[in-house]
Amino acid sequence: MSFHSLDYLLFLPLVVVLYFFTPQRWRWVVLLVLSNLFYAAWRWDFLWLLWVSTLIDYVVGQMLPRARPGWRRKALLAVSLCGNLGLLFTFKYFALVANTGLTLFHGGDSQAFEPISLLLPLGISFYTFQTLGYVIDVYRGRKEPERHLGYFAVYVMYFPQLLAGPIERPGTLLPQFRQHKVFEVGRAAAGGALMLVGYFKKLVIADRLADIVPPVLNQPLDHSPLVVLTAAVGEIYRYYADLSGYADIAIGSSLILGIHLTRNFDRPLASVSVAEFWRRWHITVSTWFRDYVYLPIARGGGKGRGRRDDKAVRRAVATLITIAIVALWHGAAWTWLAAGVIAGLVMIGEGIVRRSRSAVAFSHGLSRTLGLSRGVEVGLQDSLNRLVLWSFLILLGSMVATPSWQLAIQAWGRMAELPAWAIHDPGALLSGFSIMPRYLMIAIVGLEIFQWFDCRQSVFERLKARGPVVAWGFYYALIAVILMFGTFDKPGFLYFNF
Repeated sequence: MSFHSLDYLLFLPLVVVLYFFTPQRWRWVVLLVLSNLFYAAWRWDFLWLLWVSTLIDYVVGQMLPRARPGWRRKALLAVSLCGNLGLLFTFKYFALVANTGLTLFHGGDSQAFEPISLLLPLGISFYTFQTLGYVIDVYRGRKEPERHLGYFAVYVMYFPQLLAGPIERPGTLLPQFRQHKVFEVGRAAAGGALMLVGYFKKLVIADRLADIVPPVLNQPLDHSPLVVLTAAVGEIYRYYADLSGYADIAIGSSLILGIHLTRNFDRPLASVSVAEFWRRWHITVSTWFRDYVYLPIARGGGKGRGRRDDKAVRRAVATLITIAIVALWHGAAWTWLAAGVIAGLVMIGEGIVRRSRSAVAFSHGLSRTLGLSRGVEVGLQDSLNRLVLWSFLILLGSMVATPSWQLAIQAWGRMAELPAWAIHDPGALLSGFSIMPRYLMIAIVGLEIFQWFDCRQSVFERLKARGPVVAWGFYYALIAVILMFGTFDKPGFLYFNF
């Protein structure tokens, strides 16, 4: 059952009615049953995977506090790691590794055999890491284990964030299931409004871009350099609109029930560095990998140990490993891994420049020589950083969107021809935007303006302050735009492939 299906628009009101008309002590049963029905609407025969992860980590969590320090606790942690990551590897990465091995065995000819293909269970990349985080927190003594199997199962299977996050921490989400909630019209309206923004991102922008961008990147030599560049930028925006749209619908759906989920995107495309981009892009994934992968590697066995140079090397290694894993988590393909390595190297370079006293002194000295104010200097630095960021994003977009390395290289070569092409035929520059319908460009500009206002003060609070006529007028207008310009024939969200 997908968020943008009619089934979900009928399912959610049913959940709301049953949840608020059920006594508090049994509401966990309502959420658990309906969450299982929600998942079973896709494939009921994969429910066992959900329950295997749930039961493994519930049992391990119960046993950890009673186990003596030493090998017993490490063995219990290993059970959780092997069980969860083993399932994830089998369904998500086994085909990649096996097909790569077969290709090498056949001398690089991928056409000499029938590729192995496994159906990826929806949400496995998300609930696997959510339960792993719980077990690691219990292992570290930061969280008491949840004694109630039912509440723990709801924590794992809660339907709004089951398929594509946010990845919630137990201390944030678990207590909310025990809190008594009453239905509030204002809160439900806020949740519904956030869902509308998510539908606008998904149906009007992301799914429309899905009709435009892939044909260009699949045949880059048939299009002008600016058209290919526009398509590469459009692919990045498509990912953002699709993924953040899902998060908005998930958070809004949960807000109607009075259960708050973590904000997952914070205008990442407005970042001024690759490092800042990853901090603002799918925040719960980034913080998960920061806490459970980056920090243990960077600390190298403890806080405050080692020389400064050793710490810098560990931080660099930790950054490279973590970002590479994050990229491979996003997509089971060697192009994603390559994009992660490039991003990690760029982030390391950004950190070296940022901490370099000579680089800072050179920047200040050049500004004084040119007579630039501090504000102008900072603006130029931010512009340069954004140029580096968008160069990486365009590289990333063309890498992960093209079916092969050969097409990605063709796309890069085509975009590299842009300066000479513009000089030869400057009047043709505007034709590069011809692939974008006017309403789509207006929708993207409108979304950026909305987000610019919203990051300073909630747009919904602004509308509420101006009265119900203005607020509901905006909501009905947004519904009309979605119905008029949205596309409703796409199968699902991009993160369902991750």
